[in-house]
Amino acid sequence: MKKVMLIGIIILTVLFTGGCWSRKEIEDLGFVIGLGISQEESGLYSIIAQVANPNVIVAEHHGPRDVYTIMKSEGITIFDALRNLSLLSGRRLYFAHIKTIIIHESVAKEGLSEVVGFLLQDMEVRLESEVFVSKIPPEDILDTPNTLGAIPSMVLERNTKIYGGNSKIFVSDMHKTLEAVTNPVINYATALVEKIPSPTEQEMDLLKLTSIAVFDSYKLIDYLNYEEGQAFNFITNNYKNGLIIFHHPVTNDKLVVEMLSSNAKITSQYVNDRVGFHIKLEVTGNLAERMPAAKSDKGLNVEEVQKLLDEVLLKKLQHMVNLAQNELYVDIFNLSSHFSATYPNEFNEFKHQWNEVFSKSDITIEVESTVIHTALNTHRGKI
Repeated sequence: MKKVMLIGIIILTVLFTGGCWSRKEIEDLGFVIGLGISQEESGLYSIIAQVANPNVIVAEHHGPRDVYTIMKSEGITIFDALRNLSLLSGRRLYFAHIKTIIIHESVAKEGLSEVVGFLLQDMEVRLESEVFVSKIPPEDILDTPNTLGAIPSMVLERNTKIYGGNSKIFVSDMHKTLEAVTNPVINYATALVEKIPSPTEQEMDLLKLTSIAVFDSYKLIDYLNYEEGQAFNFITNNYKNGLIIFHHPVTNDKLVVEMLSSNAKITSQYVNDRVGFHIKLEVTGNLAERMPAAKSDKGLNVEEVQKLLDEVLLKKLQHMVNLAQNELYVDIFNLSSHFSATYPNEFNEFKHQWNEVFSKSDITIEVESTVIHTALNTHRGKI
């Protein structure tokens, strides 16, 4: 009897410990690091896969183009194009390690719903993957070798973190992309990546994040330059740190304030059937540089710099709000989330026309800055 029970336990153990049933042998996989999606003039979709060459990466000496392979296929749909990659690759492509996803402008203008549905329903793509828009074919972005010998997708991912040092750019990951596609009230934004010619013939071309691509829900409508990008990040609380540069109105000296912290407090209002918002921006910084227009021993009061900074930031934010309300007609700041939290019942009445409501809403802006110290020589509050 004991032997029968022992045999039964062994059989059950074998049945319930089959942890390797779905294993994927690493030597049978092709690790996709970057993915590009575009549409040809014929109407067919194109998938571009940037596949790492692990044997070359670990080698002591290798060329900048040896660390990856570019593969491209076409199909009637995005999924069809992806499956057609299997006709080219000798290994099963593995997508769990994708760093960057490049979406061509033509596809972005049509909308991201099919792209997101395809990526998340039938693939192993993680929500941390960074998403970019490109005006040129994605293969041109993904096939940009560099002197560091790193895979371009990984270089682009690092650039995303570096751009946090000036807060002129905003990059969305797949999690934010999914949220914009599934929520009709949320409007999307991410960075535009471009290929910049090298400054000399000895160097290689560079990848640069040049502007913020803004969407009406999940359809691309326009781009924001660096100045507008800073204002966008201030209002949306995505501003990390950076420089604000302006001229002194009297001396014409060029002043540079390094922003150390930023916080936008947004309050919603609903009075007499009119929607309103008050944006109070609180920032802290230090005076990092002064370039005099002429030789002068005249000091500059830090409190005066603080007042000038208030005026500069106020104009910057007012311009951005005016652009969103009167040119784009889209709530690119997603103020809807603030209004719906305060007035859920009223929001439900006109959420389907929210962009129209936003364009007619009353928005006031207040800026309160603090210059805590200066990186320059100081004497009794003057520089």
